[in-house]
Amino acid sequence: MQVKKENIKEDILRVAKAEFYKNGFKNTSMRTIAKKSDVGLSNIYNYFRDKDEIFRTVLTPLLTAFNRIMDEHNKPEYISTDIFTSIQYQTDHINTFVNLIINYREDLKLLLYRSHGSSLENFSDQYSDIHTEVGIEYMKKMKEKYPHINNNISSFFIHIMSSWWITIIGEIVSHEVPEDEIERFVSEFIEFTTAGWKKIMKA
Repeated sequence: MQVKKENIKEDILRVAKAEFYKNGFKNTSMRTIAKKSDVGLSNIYNYFRDKDEIFRTVLTPLLTAFNRIMDEHNKPEYISTDIFTSIQYQTDHINTFVNLIINYREDLKLLLYRSHGSSLENFSDQYSDIHTEVGIEYMKKMKEKYPHINNNISSFFIHIMSSWWITIIGEIVSHEVPEDEIERFVSEFIEFTTAGWKKIMKA
């Protein structure tokens, strides 16, 4: 019986994802999800509290990927001035964002542009705010390790840089940039910003 329940849940999510991709969160109805997944409307609520929970579940792999990037930002090995010259660091950084965009292109469109009315509609602003706090903490850790560097950088500047990343990801997915061009652009951007941070931090 448990397997059957899991199959029903997977069917609901499969149909819901297709409907969200097609119509966005606001214009997707629970009635349509129920009909297309061949599950009674009232029965759906045995699996999900509401449409928002279905939406968040559909986007969980992408949200987990974002959280992983955030968690890794201040890893001890990245609290180092080597990040300004390390080819390996830059390659890893490029691969992280390229893979995120390629693997979750449709989910990113949904999250960033078609989540109005859901609990994730302000994701971009919320992520930027969290990333700003992580960036401020990063500066503190760098200053502790390298007292000579300049960490007197306004929190608003860090916020703008954090917002920039989300904007860039959104621009790439909304303009259907081909995969080979994604890697090229991300590489150019990381090289540009790395040089900028090195300069401003006087590292």
